[in-house]
Amino acid sequence: MSGKREILLAISFALLAGCHSSPQKEQEKLRQELTSWDATAQLTRELSDRGALPRVYVRQVSEAVEQGKQKLQQQAAKSGR
Repeated sequence: MSGKREILLAISFALLAGCHSSPQKEQEKLRQELTSWDATAQLTRELSDRGALPRVYVRQVSEAVEQGKQKLQQQAAKSGR
């Protein structure tokens, strides 16, 4: 039974090591997410300026963008950026 436990432990360590991304990859992911939120906000403004979106939708998207960006700031602070 000790051999099975060692194998499971080795597999667990391998999985944990594989799940951890490098700081550079994490920063790139955060930049991509920020770019996505900025693009969402820009498109929403453009469509709103044309009158193509209801005000409630614009407000909801704006709130989601702000919340998303705040979450990214918290993640960046945790990652040491």
